[in-house]
Amino acid sequence: MVNLPRSASALVVIASLSSPAFAAKTDREQPMQVGANQSQTSEKTGITVLSGDVRIDQGSLMIRADRGEFEQKEGEVNRVVLDGAPVHLEQDIDNQGRLKADAKRIEYLLSEQKVVMTGGVRIERPRGVLTGERVVYHLDSGEMEAGEPGGRVNMTIAPKPKAAKPATEAPKS
Repeated sequence: MVNLPRSASALVVIASLSSPAFAAKTDREQPMQVGANQSQTSEKTGITVLSGDVRIDQGSLMIRADRGEFEQKEGEVNRVVLDGAPVHLEQDIDNQGRLKADAKRIEYLLSEQKVVMTGGVRIERPRGVLTGERVVYHLDSGEMEAGEPGGRVNMTIAPKPKAAKPATEAPKS
């Protein structure tokens, strides 16, 4: 595991999709493990770069990337960029099952309260799959935008599971 400065650890925690709209609430109460082959931090720029087999785990949250860049401005987390071939994210969602997502880039723009996923985006939830080249998720409202000019968005929506039929009584003789 890479030892990160406290500021970088706080940044990863915030950036790990642990907003109530996504995460299992208990994830935020778990310790976070961050690992990479290399870490470089600049106190002057406020940027920490993790490279090579970047792994972030916290409770049900699992992120795998090739590279992560974490930026702080004036003591506040500003931006997190995860790059990979692809970046892979999995996390349990309260009362909804497991979310799985892949993209070449996941960018957390915390000052704008949004997550931008680009490049071969695939988001899989228990009731469906969304694919496209660009997806924007607004952390504050829970709204999502998908697609871009000239691009295409595809969705597969699973049918609602059928309710179990009550057992019928056997006829009395």
